[in-house]
Amino acid sequence: MFTAGRARVLHWAAVAVTALGSTLLVAGGPAHAAAPVTLGGGSGVYVEDLTDPDGVNNCTLTAVGYDRTNQLVGLTAGHCGEVGARVAAEYTRSGGIGVIAAKSSDMDWGIMVFDPARVIPTRQVAQTTINTIGAPPQIGENVCKNGRTTGFTCGPVWETKALSFRSQVCANHGDSGAPVLRGDQLVGMVVAGTDFNAGPISIELPLCTGGGNLIHEPELATNITSVLADIDRQGGAGAGFRLS
Repeated sequence: MFTAGRARVLHWAAVAVTALGSTLLVAGGPAHAAAPVTLGGGSGVYVEDLTDPDGVNNCTLTAVGYDRTNQLVGLTAGHCGEVGARVAAEYTRSGGIGVIAAKSSDMDWGIMVFDPARVIPTRQVAQTTINTIGAPPQIGENVCKNGRTTGFTCGPVWETKALSFRSQVCANHGDSGAPVLRGDQLVGMVVAGTDFNAGPISIELPLCTGGGNLIHEPELATNITSVLADIDRQGGAGAGFRLS
């Protein structure tokens, strides 16, 4: 859905961690020996690569909360993994803490169902606090994102569409799913990098490597209200999402 009319799309997910997948997803002892992990919007996760038994992908959680059946769920980009893929917390030996239970390739979202005995939900990760769900941003507004690769970065919105917007926040591989915020309002989810279009001319800009990069490719985010509405339409895991 988000590739039409663009010369190049860089999905930010798949930074494969080879030869580690099987060990990262299994705790270092009995399951009850692993301490619970605290996760929220901006936390990094490893997602099992179902095509490679020794590979995982790095991604970022958009938010953690509960669905209408009170399952503990996390939201991220859909291209981070397939339904059935196990999930582990990044930088820990947590082992498997959940699984991708639903996804949309068109709207590029994925729902992780977490084991509530293994995950402690939080609204605050580093510099960001998510207190509410907000309406899509407008052109000229300043928004910020929190990703596991490039951290907390901000930039202006310069294009809006019915389901998505583009801004100059910094993002790179592994930032897929990162929350985009207006203050403490969650307004979007990072899904891709794009070329810069100046009229009929498409300009390929360098990837952003972190805060302080002045010239880098724009970032595409989906409107979180559109994402949640699509999840509700599917009616499965994640439907009726509310923040923890």
